[in-house]
Amino acid sequence: MSQLGGVSCLASGEVAGQSYVSVQVLPEATAQWMTYTAKNAEVASGADSSYGEASFVDCHNWGEHFTCSANILVGETWIEVSVQGMSLDPSASKEALAEHAAPLITDIVNTVADAPVFGPLWVAPTSTGMLPTDCEVYATADEFRTAFSTTEEILIGGDSDGDGWGIDDAAYTLAGGDRCTWVPENTGQTWPLYITALPGGEWAFDRSASLMTVDNTAQTVADSVAGVDRAIFGCQVYSGFCTMDTVIAGNWVQFSAEQDLIGTADDVQALLIGIAERAVARFAD
Repeated sequence: MSQLGGVSCLASGEVAGQSYVSVQVLPEATAQWMTYTAKNAEVASGADSSYGEASFVDCHNWGEHFTCSANILVGETWIEVSVQGMSLDPSASKEALAEHAAPLITDIVNTVADAPVFGPLWVAPTSTGMLPTDCEVYATADEFRTAFSTTEEILIGGDSDGDGWGIDDAAYTLAGGDRCTWVPENTGQTWPLYITALPGGEWAFDRSASLMTVDNTAQTVADSVAGVDRAIFGCQVYSGFCTMDTVIAGNWVQFSAEQDLIGTADDVQALLIGIAERAVARFAD
C-alpha cells in the first residue's frame, strides 16, 4: 500500500482482536476495482451505492462481536474499512449495524476524498534488479521433494488466493509483487514452502527489519548468504512457520517454510539459505 502511495492503518481496543477499526486506501485502483466487482455481484453503484461511486457493505451480528466491512470506490481510489466490537444491543440487525457504523465510514470516505494530491510517487532506483517470473527459479519440484522428504507430485503456482479478490490482492498486483507456493498434490490445503517478493521493496525491508529485530521477533542472519545483501530470520510459534526476509538486488524477498516438516529453527534457516543462494544464481539466466 505504502509503495503505491496508499495507506494501511489500524486502531485497536485494549483487548486485542475484540475491537478495532482498520482502514486501507489504494489510489488509482479503478481497473482493480472492476475485477473486484466482477467477483462480487453485491456491489452497488451510482444512486444505489451507500458511499462514493460504488460500494459493498457487509455487516454481521455474531452474538459476541459485531462486525462491518465496507469496500468503496471514491473517484479512482479504493477504500476498505473494517470495524469490529461496536457497542450495540445483542439483538441488533445487520441494518442496524450498518447504520451505526455509517458516520465513521462517511467520515473516512470524506477524509480520503478531500485529501490533497501529493507530488510524484516513489519509484524504484534504476539499480533495482529484476526478479524471476518463473517460480521454479526458486525451487523445482524435485528440489522441493528432496528438501521436504516427500515423493508426492508438487503443484507450483503463483496465485494461492482462489477466486477471492480484495484490496490486498489489488495492491500486490499493482506493485508487481510475486507469490510462489509449493503444494503437495494430495494435501492441497497446506503450503510447506512459499515465497513472496516486493519489487524495489528494499526500503520496506529496512523498516520492517528495524522493528522486528528490536522486539526480537527476528534476528540478523550473521552468516554471509551469496547474492543476498542482508537478511533476518525468525520463527512464529502461532503459525509454525519460519521466515527469512532478504534484500536481493534492491528487492524484498521473503522465504517461508513449515518448521515441523524440516526440524529445528537452525535446520529451516539452513534450508532457506540454500534455496536463496541457488535461486540468486539462476536469476541472471
